[in-house]
Amino acid sequence: MLAIFARIKPALRKSITFDNDTAFAQHGLLQSMRAMATWFCDAYASWQKGGVENANGRLRRWLPRHIDIDRLSDAEIQDIVITANLTPRKCLGFKTPFQAILKQLDKDAQIRFSCTCCASPQNPRSAILKV
Repeated sequence: MLAIFARIKPALRKSITFDNDTAFAQHGLLQSMRAMATWFCDAYASWQKGGVENANGRLRRWLPRHIDIDRLSDAEIQDIVITANLTPRKCLGFKTPFQAILKQLDKDAQIRFSCTCCASPQNPRSAILKV
């Protein structure tokens, strides 16, 4: 986690909220090495981390509980990630998460992507995302 947060500007990584799990026992390192406040949810209080629960619910559209994630290819997982990050959100003023983070980073970007699996000269199946 330290390495991940090292790549994010300090202004965008002020705090983080964790579940009460032993995996987060080293949370103090985030405080001392990354100047981040760490918080913990009360037991069985999922509403205290609403953003995470909302994201989990969205991901369940593509990854129902019965699916074995280990059987998915990297490409399939990347498709899910890209789709989720290119879906506009009401809480972001109907911008996509990707657009919102680029705006916070003060980046001006235009991204072009295409679906090569079903593209043809008559139907390029491509889109452009402008920020």
